[in-house]
Amino acid sequence: MVKIQIAEPKDADVIYRHLLKVSNQTNNLNYSQKDVHKYLDELKISDQLHDNETAVSFIAFEDDEVIGLVQLTRKNLPRFINRGELSVSIDQDFWNQGVGNDLLAKAINWAIDEWHLRGIYLNVLSGNLRAINLYKKHGFKIVGDLPLLMTISGRDTAGKLMFKEIDN
Repeated sequence: MVKIQIAEPKDADVIYRHLLKVSNQTNNLNYSQKDVHKYLDELKISDQLHDNETAVSFIAFEDDEVIGLVQLTRKNLPRFINRGELSVSIDQDFWNQGVGNDLLAKAINWAIDEWHLRGIYLNVLSGNLRAINLYKKHGFKIVGDLPLLMTISGRDTAGKLMFKEIDN
């Protein structure tokens, strides 16, 4: 049974293992497995989980294993305080099982109820139609094309900028 909870600093090690696993499953993420090794560790992840004013993460567990993660961030600057950014990673073994849907709902509810955001942005690869459709289901709209979102294996890859307006 899948359980979703807000991530705490003590969860840094399981989040790190999740990121290592999913970064090896797909190119749809912002980081490769090599990038996770190079730029992240349990301490950096734990530090990010200490400040619920600028970052909040929700993790989906099945048994004791993280199978999904959604991270909502915002800049703590007055001119940016009403907008957030979202990223999602789901273990490929759990795609199409509602995990991403449930995690997105949690993050969006937090954005509304706790941070009172007016909008949420996210980037997605143009070819990631599964994710684009999921985001549209939650009210995100494509607001722009990104000719260069990422460089994957030496190849520049296009993306979409998506936005969800929130009426408070």
